[in-house]
Amino acid sequence: MRKLDGQVAVITGSGRGIGKATAMLFAREGASVMVNDIDPAPCEEAANEINKAFPGKAACCVADITKGEGAQKLMDAAVEKFGKMDILINNAGITRDAMIHKMTDAQWDVCVNISLKGAFNCIRAASKYMRHPNHNGRIVNVSSVAGLMGNVGQINYSSAKAGLIGMTKTVAREWAAFGIRCNVVAYGVVDTRLTREKETGDVVEGEQVGIPKKIRELMIGAMGGKTLTPEEAAKPILFFASDDSNFITGNLLNISGGAYM
Repeated sequence: MRKLDGQVAVITGSGRGIGKATAMLFAREGASVMVNDIDPAPCEEAANEINKAFPGKAACCVADITKGEGAQKLMDAAVEKFGKMDILINNAGITRDAMIHKMTDAQWDVCVNISLKGAFNCIRAASKYMRHPNHNGRIVNVSSVAGLMGNVGQINYSSAKAGLIGMTKTVAREWAAFGIRCNVVAYGVVDTRLTREKETGDVVEGEQVGIPKKIRELMIGAMGGKTLTPEEAAKPILFFASDDSNFITGNLLNISGGAYM
């Protein structure tokens, strides 16, 4: 039996990277998945790729989760398409790196709004479908070791990811009565467009993303010279989303290859 047979999952930021790999893994394990991204092309491409491998298991909802109405649109779309909602994965995030004294309000706001406010908006919107007796749902928030130990040039990202940890513990306490478990994963360097060399990185919403080569080499060195693939990163999320973690809630799983202990 597959681990998520009959389950319905909403995964934010799943047009690319960790989110897309998680959506594919969930579909392989039997779940129906609502793929989400703010950009239509990757959202549709990811859903199509999943449906090609697992027919009928994915749909796409383009929505801006930094807005309450966008988050509600996403949850409503999942229930309208698949009939219910069991799992919420708050994966969407972005980096806007700068030293503290050089960071702009815009850099702070976009990072915190997507990673932290977006997760709050989605949890609040999901309450309409999850906060009911014996729901037994699961919420997994995607954080970073930057939220545990800080990181030079990432006060916005570190603050947002640290906030997700506190959010996780609060949801776990408030929603335990409904059988809902809420946990958080904190990664080191996962090979995505946000962690590749900045000098040759992608431009996302008008700014080049990535990590400066020298800093990236130091970070990877702290992880034993390796980075996680998105597919490897998806597996701990599956653990928290499945019955394998039935009696675990309010917990943080550090997945950093020893970069943080």
